[in-house]
Amino acid sequence: MQIRVIADDFTSATDALPAFAQRGWATRVVLRPTPLAVPETSEVWSTDTDSRTLPDEVAAALVAGWARRWRDASILLKQFDSTLRGPVVPEVMAAWRASGRSKLVVAPAFPGAGRTTVGGNVLVDGVPVNETAFARDPLNPVCVSSLPALFAAQGQTLHCARNTVAAEAQLALHDAVVVDAQTEADLGDLVMRLGARPDVLWAGSTGLLRAFAMTLPTQAAIRPSWQAAQRPGVVVGSQNPRSREQHRHAQAKVKGATLWATPEERGDPERLTALLVHGVCEAVLAGRCDGLVVTGGETAKHIARRLQAQEICVLREVQPGIPLCLMHTPRGVIPLVTKAGGFGDDDVFMQCVQAMTGEQ
Repeated sequence: MQIRVIADDFTSATDALPAFAQRGWATRVVLRPTPLAVPETSEVWSTDTDSRTLPDEVAAALVAGWARRWRDASILLKQFDSTLRGPVVPEVMAAWRASGRSKLVVAPAFPGAGRTTVGGNVLVDGVPVNETAFARDPLNPVCVSSLPALFAAQGQTLHCARNTVAAEAQLALHDAVVVDAQTEADLGDLVMRLGARPDVLWAGSTGLLRAFAMTLPTQAAIRPSWQAAQRPGVVVGSQNPRSREQHRHAQAKVKGATLWATPEERGDPERLTALLVHGVCEAVLAGRCDGLVVTGGETAKHIARRLQAQEICVLREVQPGIPLCLMHTPRGVIPLVTKAGGFGDDDVFMQCVQAMTGEQ
């Protein structure tokens, strides 16, 4: 079975996979297309199109290329941000057209991180996403919580289904549905009933991927050996208020790790990220840091590029949606934990550091 996931940023491409890895499935984040002559294996792969902040047309073209390449996968999923940041609709529509599949099922909920779907609306801890801090995201402010409204603005009708039974009935009449989910069980029921359909392009967040993973048999995979970090670092490149609060907790509680962060004061995001990445990578290359916890997709992406990452293997979850990975670089393998801005509890950085130092 080939499962392929097209994500729009670095942290999404990594947090798509740990639930599969924990069940013994080989996982890989593909940072560039494999040569066509090289056969693709029956594993769980994801890719980062790096398109969350790109114009709609450019983002759609990148996604379409991967969807055409992976159109024969057993399960093809267009992953998007659980808070609707980025060009969600253009990317989903491009993937759907390029995939050759006749049906589209959109299931954006990630209950484990407080993101649910009710009446086609995305809620964060029960609040419409456009009324939360994500409405003030410096790069991708979220103005609408209704997926049917977002798709209608691009000329596509998205029919609402309150549960799996309703979704199946809607698909008999229509081509595109959005499915409500408030619990992990809701998503699990959806995948158990409809997940094997070869005519469906799936679109959703990490919650949907976790539901797919739970339907698969456990594999007796050989887990890669790795060296626990001795000099870990925590890197906060996200301006999300949740990450900033977690950073303050880390300053008080995390011992034995170097902490880096962009300033609290707002400035040019690209310049601030570049300065942060430079400092972090200098420390890694000089041997002062041998393991990284990174929050913020842009920051993680630029660190991986600067360190010339060739491949990323996902090992397991530290917390829901927060994976422990191994980043393969020309200088060796570096433990890496990536975290989207709004994920995790107050002590998440402490737990992440413990995971990469072998204490958890």
